[in-house]
Amino acid sequence: MESLYRKLKEYGEGDTYPFHMPGHKRNMGGYGFEDPFSFDITEIDGFDNLHHAQGILREAQQRAARLYGARETFFLVNGSTAGILSAVSGCTSQGGKLLMARNCHKAVYHAAALKELDTVYLYPEKEPEYGLNGGITPGQVEQALREDAGIEAVIITSPTYDGVVSDVRGIARAAHRFHVPLIVDEAHGAHFRFHPCFPVSAVDCGADVVIQSVHKTLPSLTQTALLHLCGSFSDGERIRRYLSVYQTSSPSYVLMASIDRCMELLEEDIEASGGKAPGSLFQTFFRHLQEFREEMQALKHLQLVGEEITGQAGIYALDPSKLVISGKRAGIPGLEIQSYVREKHRMELEMAAGSYALGISTVMDTREGFERLFQALKALDEVLGRSGHAAAGGPGKAGGLFENGGKKTEGECMLQYPEKVCRISEAETSELEELPLAMAAGRICGEYIYLYPPGIPLVTPGERLTGEMIRGLTAYVKSGYTLEGMRDLSGRRLLVMKD
Repeated sequence: MESLYRKLKEYGEGDTYPFHMPGHKRNMGGYGFEDPFSFDITEIDGFDNLHHAQGILREAQQRAARLYGARETFFLVNGSTAGILSAVSGCTSQGGKLLMARNCHKAVYHAAALKELDTVYLYPEKEPEYGLNGGITPGQVEQALREDAGIEAVIITSPTYDGVVSDVRGIARAAHRFHVPLIVDEAHGAHFRFHPCFPVSAVDCGADVVIQSVHKTLPSLTQTALLHLCGSFSDGERIRRYLSVYQTSSPSYVLMASIDRCMELLEEDIEASGGKAPGSLFQTFFRHLQEFREEMQALKHLQLVGEEITGQAGIYALDPSKLVISGKRAGIPGLEIQSYVREKHRMELEMAAGSYALGISTVMDTREGFERLFQALKALDEVLGRSGHAAAGGPGKAGGLFENGGKKTEGECMLQYPEKVCRISEAETSELEELPLAMAAGRICGEYIYLYPPGIPLVTPGERLTGEMIRGLTAYVKSGYTLEGMRDLSGRRLLVMKD
């Protein structure tokens, strides 16, 4: 029987290049973070306690707050999930009401279920060219708050997994006009503050609580994140209490040291450049990113999504470090792109969905890494040219997921979100029965259905399934995608509320 340790060791000794999380890209040794076993300790004298920080951990969190311009910052060792659970719990009452973007991470839905919240959804528009989720607009938030005085908090995701940024400043103003706090899941935007060509961070846009995953786009270990208290409309004391609920009582000193070393690295880089961002690390990173984007313009069949999509579908800005590689013009699904670069060129992308694949680039990526990815995509582009957009290999064959000359995927019938019938908590605690997925049309779902990554529920408990949605879910399974959240791991049977 193969062990996880030996498999990871073997993989780490190979030459597969990671255009995926975590942001350190398996290369932290060169930045003074080595041999973590030597400082894997517990709360001993001189090393403080995260849940009662008064010494070195308090100073470390204060360093992070200064770096990001927050009023107060907390280390998270259970990922952004712990921060989202704490923020939502701390800003709402039991059984209260939450205004949330429907494309939020599953952690927001879990928070709503735990607090038995009534969720009011904000639906992002679909970006028409590539099928991405667009942004949330201030007008949507304003209208929802005007129509429902019971809403206690607003939460959005910005940037999204694909790098789409909403008008956070405008949304914050709208929320504050109704004296409601704005929580921003900025898990994918921890790097924004360190180069002016990135979008402006929600911390600087008036959000009250901002959660960032340090491990996603910065050099820090998996599971590390930050929660920033910024504005004056959130209850910081309640959020602090919930942080002690949702985080382990034995926080890893390895993870906390990883966050602090990351903050030190960023601080040192800025100080070396004269005390103002960007430092040389981010200057170099952005130069490599620009060169890669310029090279990609020469490809004929694959496209790298860029600034051309801003200004539509609520897209206020776009994070250029997210490498959204579209195969729509070529008529191939994202799974085929992902599979080709993995199998033929030993490059691992972050994820694939519909007609695109996503690579995550960070300050730790090298020029050689970007060049390897370009050469892999250039080779695929040439294959597509020779074969008439057909055969790169992999689980998502062209013509299977795609229809109508590559203009539409079967999965795109899922773009219409389902009807909400009852609260998530009500559906989860009701009497359920299991049915074949094909027989669930018209029934109210009793469990989550999502693709992971990115972990955004396609269907939540309490939403009604339609025949079109069932066909879309079935198409995902047939095309090689894995549906998660369901008790049936095959994705073919579903729990629904009993009639």
